[in-house]
Amino acid sequence: MRKRFAKVLLLAGLLMVCAGMASAAGFNIYEAGARATALGCAFTATADDGSALFYNPAGLSFQLGTKASLNLIEVGPRFKFIEATDAAGDPATGEAAYNWYLVPGAYYTHNDGGKLSYGFGVYAPFGLGVEWLEPETWVGRQVSYDVTIETVYFTPAASFLLKPDLAFSFGLDVAHQALELNKFSLNPANGDNAIDTKIEGSSNLNITPTLGLMYRPTDKFSFGVMYHHKKTIAYEDQDATLTNVSPDGIFGGTVIDGLGGSDQTISADFKIPYILSFGAAYRFHERVALEVDYVRFGWSHFDELAMDFTNDALDQVIPFNYEDSWQIRTGLDFQAIPDKLNLMAGFVYDTTPQPLESVSPLLPDSDRKDYSVGAQYFHKKWEFTMSYMAVIADERTNIEDGKPANDDPAYPVGTYKNLANIWALGIGYNF
Repeated sequence: MRKRFAKVLLLAGLLMVCAGMASAAGFNIYEAGARATALGCAFTATADDGSALFYNPAGLSFQLGTKASLNLIEVGPRFKFIEATDAAGDPATGEAAYNWYLVPGAYYTHNDGGKLSYGFGVYAPFGLGVEWLEPETWVGRQVSYDVTIETVYFTPAASFLLKPDLAFSFGLDVAHQALELNKFSLNPANGDNAIDTKIEGSSNLNITPTLGLMYRPTDKFSFGVMYHHKKTIAYEDQDATLTNVSPDGIFGGTVIDGLGGSDQTISADFKIPYILSFGAAYRFHERVALEVDYVRFGWSHFDELAMDFTNDALDQVIPFNYEDSWQIRTGLDFQAIPDKLNLMAGFVYDTTPQPLESVSPLLPDSDRKDYSVGAQYFHKKWEFTMSYMAVIADERTNIEDGKPANDDPAYPVGTYKNLANIWALGIGYNF
């Protein structure tokens, strides 16, 4: 009886880990360039540097010459948790390590003044991670104590100048993803940590289209549309390792043996939403321009996670029911010294796609407000950009109508707080 119960416990634990893989994909990283970050990433109708490969490749038709740029973007998320409890004594709390995650943005573009221009870009629009401190005692350790997901896109694209004021672009998003997830399963008899589960893997390549449109009827107005298609990224026969950490050395080993040993494999599909952006920019002074973007994410594509384990008894399909979400992005560009120094600022309102029942240590997501500033300096053929963005998330409590939104006892019930600091440095050269 005990052995059977232990198998059920581990099965639940493994499924929660894989659920976390999907939940963590709620992290979108929209910062693909230092200049765009300074403008709140309101860049769909501007797209005047290499990061147009992400924000709107049709902007390549309005960039003359050959350019190369490298952007290094550091994202530092911070998470805190306070348990909701009626019990006497202090509630359980948790805090995530203040880690920094490097996001690349490398671009090459060419436009010789003809009808066709093209470029290549490398950036990472989905990912991030949450590593909770003191993992052995962290109240949410049955769900996750450390998760990291990295999704890198390589995008070749071409832009066609249909008319002097109208361009259309087509490209391919070639994506690769890597992940690592860690959690504990507990011994129900005494609550001790019994099994440390690690899932790590590297996906197959995935290729989908990206489209762009830019219309510039006058020197003052610019309109842009960008689209990146949704993805279903496949993992095949990746590693799942079960380690016995039970103090008595019996419980964990018994469960692991019953499931076929410590080394397991897992195959799964990881879904990423489409991105659709509409932007309008207006230069109301020869030195001042303002852009406003509406960005839509098709998170409803992320409806479930189907998993195939070595042990067929562990196979499962779990619904997640994410919802489509949207953002409003604004950016102000001021030429402080024409052809020498630009000053920039931005503001973003970003809504979460995550339903309340999915809020967990894997991704305690919520609506956010972003504030950004930056400066760009030009020297001969060189461009230097530095920017900063503060991402301030609303507090979110996973309690609904006085009850836990998720009735799984492994999910800690309480309030999550998070914010992120984003620094970006860009260096560009015009050949």
